[in-house]
Amino acid sequence: MKGKIKFLSTAIFFIFVSCAVITVNIYFPEKDVKEAYKTLEKELMGTDQKTDEKKPAGKPESSIRFEFITSAYAQDSELVEKIADMVKKMPDVVNAYKEVGARISDIDRLRDSGVAGEGNGGLLVVREGNLSPADQKLLDLENENRKTIMKGMAKAIIRLNKQPENEANLKQVTPQAVEQFASRRRDAAKKGWWIQDASGNWSKK
Repeated sequence: MKGKIKFLSTAIFFIFVSCAVITVNIYFPEKDVKEAYKTLEKELMGTDQKTDEKKPAGKPESSIRFEFITSAYAQDSELVEKIADMVKKMPDVVNAYKEVGARISDIDRLRDSGVAGEGNGGLLVVREGNLSPADQKLLDLENENRKTIMKGMAKAIIRLNKQPENEANLKQVTPQAVEQFASRRRDAAKKGWWIQDASGNWSKK
């Protein structure tokens, strides 16, 4: 009798454990992810080139202020670099960035004309009129690349947290990766382009 009770107790315990859902909160550094997107665009697409303009002569800043700024931002800079390096180890994401860079002039044409705008889901959205078959194909390819990039960023953050790349973790992190990518696209948009804010409202930048 005791053996049967012990067996039943053990069986119930294992059933309970197998049905339990364990949720792991994954740390998501929003500011660093957004900066990592910018870094990756610069390195893999050739955008956001820095202009080394000479500063006007003036009183030099104190070494104390310089040291303070260096120490304050060193950790953030290292995290941005670490995230970007993780993404650069994903061949499909690197290829997606390169393809986006290769068609940027054609995509700019769609945004300049107002026919397409930057949606809050990180994708390019048709705003008005109908696209030609060729332009529709451009937009579809662009959005497929963007989806690859956003998914790659989500995977990088999961790896940074040393968590398994399972469906549950991707479901948790992907919306945040999408949000920061869309925010980056709004920041990089040119004057006159249509952009959609987080609430779904459209406006011209």
